[in-house]
Amino acid sequence: MIGLNKWSEESEVELLIDGTTLSRDAKLQADVCIMGGGVAGLVLARELAGDKVSVIVLESGGEGYQQPAQSLYRASQENPGTGYPDPEFSRLRMLGGSSNHWENNTSPLDPIDFEKRSWIPGSGWPIGYADLAPFYDAAGEYVGVGPDGYDTAYWAAQLSLEDVVKSSSLLATGIAKASLPPTRFYAAYGEALVDHPLVTIITQATVVDIEFDQSQQMVSAAAFETEPGNRIAVAAKKFVMCFGGIENARMLLHFNEKYNDQLGNRQGLVGRYFMDHPVVRGASLFPDNVDALGLYQVNELDGRMVVGFLQLARAALEQHQLTNIRMPLVPTTHYYMSDGISSHHIMQDAFANGELPDNFGTHLMNFIKDIDMVAEAVARKAFKKKLFSHADEFSGYLLSMMIEQTPNENNRISLGDDRDPYGVKRVVIDWSLSADDRDRFWRGLEIAGRGVGAEQLGRLRILKEREERMFGDQLSFGHHHSGTTRMAANEQQGVVDKHHRVFGSQNLFVAGSSVFPTIGHVTPTLTIAAMAIRLAGQLAQEVRND
Repeated sequence: MIGLNKWSEESEVELLIDGTTLSRDAKLQADVCIMGGGVAGLVLARELAGDKVSVIVLESGGEGYQQPAQSLYRASQENPGTGYPDPEFSRLRMLGGSSNHWENNTSPLDPIDFEKRSWIPGSGWPIGYADLAPFYDAAGEYVGVGPDGYDTAYWAAQLSLEDVVKSSSLLATGIAKASLPPTRFYAAYGEALVDHPLVTIITQATVVDIEFDQSQQMVSAAAFETEPGNRIAVAAKKFVMCFGGIENARMLLHFNEKYNDQLGNRQGLVGRYFMDHPVVRGASLFPDNVDALGLYQVNELDGRMVVGFLQLARAALEQHQLTNIRMPLVPTTHYYMSDGISSHHIMQDAFANGELPDNFGTHLMNFIKDIDMVAEAVARKAFKKKLFSHADEFSGYLLSMMIEQTPNENNRISLGDDRDPYGVKRVVIDWSLSADDRDRFWRGLEIAGRGVGAEQLGRLRILKEREERMFGDQLSFGHHHSGTTRMAANEQQGVVDKHHRVFGSQNLFVAGSSVFPTIGHVTPTLTIAAMAIRLAGQLAQEVRND
């Protein structure tokens, strides 16, 4: 059995320990030491305890936000200025991790995401969708959306709404679910974990080192500090890094400085292939029949949100050699949909530099066509006044799209020279979106436009004339840090094997989205939880066999 339903043991002894109360000679030992108390770490701890495996969880922060711990995420002063956000402002270093501020939007990866795609170098997982599918229902319970899956036909029937592209060879409907309110993992599961006799959670415990026998390929201890210099060791049979998509790479690089790249880095791959989901407002949909699109609007059901989104169909991905795009339909107004306002900004910036913008004719026509909305924008900004009542009326759907970024070894996490208060080097982040990814994005939207027309849904307006601004100051991110300790069949291609074991070790593992070889086009948390459940079963079996 897997998932929440196997949880039963409780104790009156609370094993939540403030690390600052421990002495240096404290004797700490468990079957499994989990380094990091975010989503992956807490799911793993709960599953292992349910399998009668003792666990120590080391969390650098506490039960709530603490700025000294949070600042440990800060990137190096040597960061190259690529425009990628500093992780100090996108992650949370506390029990429950970034689930403490996520929107709880969840979807599974698609089968094609696990497959080798000839047009995507570096694609292909050493496990398939079938290996992970048995764990997705239990993961759904963890994230608070239930075990009833994401099948589009099922949800269309449940909600008595139509999948408007079910017959399309170009488009498909995906399903996203979220619990209402969002599931905060420590708030949801912390009390039961603290009460369980096999689980010890230590806060204010910043991992700084491991003891690794290179001849035996075994980690014997993990060392943490409660303040710089106050070091305490944890002995265990198995050690799992659950620091996060960037921090897993940072800490593995840090360990490898001591152990000469023997831990998953003999090929220099730790930290490489860093991926995220760029989010761009690349198209607008003007529907023929709004009432037909009910499945694609927020539907509340039994304390959950269920909403459909458009994506490219598998046949289209294969035929046109594309990556997928998550295309939610966000209803918006004439004001926010205005091409003229956007073109006004683009022309203004170009004129200020003594230049004409690319696609000047298109921008000029947009400006003239939407002169009322341009005036509205000026009035709102300069005079805090609204001019036209129709500005706030429904106009159509803005597609704020999440792009599948492809693996690129030059996108990487490395170590700078400046160090945090514990002596660990801070990260340098090199990130960019390749020209190939941009090209696939625009070609994918052209295919989506054909699909919209073929299904008589309306008109898809592709906003390519905004490209420079769209991928410039308007670019945002899912903050889904992935790929930096990628899973692979061998160490020539990755950092961990199909069981999450670090190449070159027998008992060091990595959990979380850093092991994803490819990122797909949906949020990763459901898959992180599913993979943690799968890993727990593997670790429990190994502990029993030791």
